[in-house]
Amino acid sequence: MMRYKTVAAAMLLPSLLLTGCGGEQAETQRATSNSANLTGLWRLNFETSQTGLNAEAGITYTLTDNGDEVNMVACAERQGVTLSRDGNTLSGMPVGEATVATNDSINANGSLGDSAATKMSTKAVFDMGSLAVSGGDLGSIASSNICIQSDNARILGQATQERISATTILNGKPLILEISRMGSIGKGTYDVNRDMAEGGIQIFMKSDALKSRINRSEMNLRNGSITITEDSKVWMKGNFNAEMPNGQLVAGNFEFEKP
Repeated sequence: MMRYKTVAAAMLLPSLLLTGCGGEQAETQRATSNSANLTGLWRLNFETSQTGLNAEAGITYTLTDNGDEVNMVACAERQGVTLSRDGNTLSGMPVGEATVATNDSINANGSLGDSAATKMSTKAVFDMGSLAVSGGDLGSIASSNICIQSDNARILGQATQERISATTILNGKPLILEISRMGSIGKGTYDVNRDMAEGGIQIFMKSDALKSRINRSEMNLRNGSITITEDSKVWMKGNFNAEMPNGQLVAGNFEFEKP
């Protein structure tokens, strides 16, 4: 009987290593290899540290490779800029001068910190999930043309704030929705409040396109709840119900691919 158990365990072990204890296949972030040029959707992970403080940021952007010039569209404001290329050196990126290791990998080292960028897709489009929000004068907003950015800070190893934001286009203008919390964000249900009090989450919306709908360009939601249904290496998913500053109710759901 002991020999049978030993053999059975040996046969089962490779499956556990491949799928994990939960029996689900481990998620991996999108990545490319052997690309013909720099064109595509990129994620950049930036890390800086000082005594007792560590901060990380995930930034996304698209590149269109035109040889000596590379066009970049940044996620936050969907603004386009032209980068200069001299051999393997790119100038004009958010982290300053960067080195092209391959057409799928770009690195930069500076006084503020180090960054590593990897290409997610060879298509230069923002397709990092979906966002839908509706209610009251806000009307209905739904899009899969979104990009995601994130940042978090830790002091002496303890999470102090985490934020993830999505940017889409509303009536031709960028619309940003940010989810922030003092501490870390994980699976669970949280109160929605303006100042992240007592472990709550802040939901902030900003766009000039909101003026025609709610007579303001930015707002914090309040008096509601948000549920994070999935928080994995690749995805953050969830839904929320809350009030706008005018008291009208809004509801939303999201699927954010992490940068």
